[in-house]
Amino acid sequence: MACLLLLSSCTLPASSTGAPTPALPTGVTISLRIDGETREVTTTAATVGEALEQAGISLNPADEVDPPLSSALPLSESAGPTTVTVTRVTETLEMIPESIPYGRRIVRSAEMSPDDAPRILQTGRPGLQEVSLRIVFRDGLEAERWPTAVQVIEPAVDEIIMIGVGRDQETMTLPGRLAYLSNGRAIVLEGSTDLPRQLNIEDTIDGRVFALSPDGQYLLYTLSRGDEAEAAFSNELWVIPTTPEAVGRPLQIENVLWADWDPASIDPLRIAYTTARSVSLPPGWEAINDLWLMTLPNEGELPSPVRLVETYPATLGWWGGNYAWSPDGRRMAYAYADEIGILDMPGIDTGDSAQPAPAEPARASLHNFTAYETRADWAWIPNLSWSTDGRYLTYSAYDSESDQFGLWVADTAAAAGAVPLVEKSGLWAAAAWSPAAGFPGSTIAYLRAIDPDDGEESSYSLWLADGDGSNETRLFPPEDEVGRFDRTSHSLSWGPSPDMLAFIFDDELHILNLVTNDLFRAGADDTVNSHPTWAPYGIAARP
Repeated sequence: MACLLLLSSCTLPASSTGAPTPALPTGVTISLRIDGETREVTTTAATVGEALEQAGISLNPADEVDPPLSSALPLSESAGPTTVTVTRVTETLEMIPESIPYGRRIVRSAEMSPDDAPRILQTGRPGLQEVSLRIVFRDGLEAERWPTAVQVIEPAVDEIIMIGVGRDQETMTLPGRLAYLSNGRAIVLEGSTDLPRQLNIEDTIDGRVFALSPDGQYLLYTLSRGDEAEAAFSNELWVIPTTPEAVGRPLQIENVLWADWDPASIDPLRIAYTTARSVSLPPGWEAINDLWLMTLPNEGELPSPVRLVETYPATLGWWGGNYAWSPDGRRMAYAYADEIGILDMPGIDTGDSAQPAPAEPARASLHNFTAYETRADWAWIPNLSWSTDGRYLTYSAYDSESDQFGLWVADTAAAAGAVPLVEKSGLWAAAAWSPAAGFPGSTIAYLRAIDPDDGEESSYSLWLADGDGSNETRLFPPEDEVGRFDRTSHSLSWGPSPDMLAFIFDDELHILNLVTNDLFRAGADDTVNSHPTWAPYGIAARP
């Protein structure tokens, strides 16, 4: 009996099914790298996190563990130990004083000759700022540093230098009709710059739309309808004849983001436009990314717009896009934050309400790129410009790898695609093709960043080049002179004659004659000029 009891005590306990109970799991060996040391630890833990806890390893919230704490053990079937690496991560905040370099401002004086020596009106002085740096250490070695805040202790004082430019042209003969905004007033120049005429518009022109018709007989514009204290966006589309004493009339279209005339349609005149929803959050609107076409109604007639595009799912589409009619009116170029493309436009008078609405236009994408992240409540959208023959389309594009912007040109009649025209042209670069004939031929005027690495703060200069980007010539301002060009799609406007160009510089309207080099400046006082638009153009400018 004693022998039987002894044998019974040596037998494995049986499960409910009669099978033997499995043995306890064996330990797993891991190679632990931490605090500059490597040691092997044997553990029965099921995960990396449990293994570190069994080994008595205390982790800080920022420490990095590879593989992750939730990884199951063992990690592989290999005979060697699993390697677990713990990287100690610490952070510090330091205040670094930095010098702020001073800039240089150029003041042009008509009382000084260009041969006179420059005069220093104000001596430049560097400023001082404190930069808060977040410094990250991994295992005691600095790995990253990021500026978190900048506090200006003492601002820099710019150096101001006066140079002589001689007396500007006080008057200039102009072809066609040029309109622009001056302190919110619509001003028309016709025949000569010394005969400005204000159009009869009393309400607030918001500048969202401001364009002369191809024949120069009408001005299309938008009036603000919202309270200036409100953030919401609200406007209405109007049209006014450019004849003296004329009165504007509303087109009963609200919340317009973009509108422009068909350059190939004179009788009847027609426009395309896009709209938005008014919202209370910045920037005050949410673009619908639609597209409408409408024949300009006669006095007393009701508008009959036709919707060509209901909406388009564009990247950063809440801001909206830019658009440009082709010279023949058959296509519409569009630009969004990461895409350039073309739409086929109907060639019929869609203002006739009896006609059926056309199908949504065929869409062809020409160029896709990475959208530029402004990290603010605005989006960067490329500008667009067609060559006069309607074959080439010039636009800006962003290269995320180099973090630079360039001007591109696409041959829309060939399958070759788009090619760079001007590299590192800058964030606010804009291009405009000249009329085809005349001096110096079919050329491109464009803005190019003086220092593209300055990003949004870079200064720009005005250049001229052939359609292939060759024969580049700096037009304005002179070397070592800086200023601010208009940073909108309304920067440049060619005249009916291709030897005259209008642009906005330091909030002043400038008109440059490329043949004589005469330069006219409007607004020598504190007026703010913008939105130059010049007619005739398109089919109206053809002989």
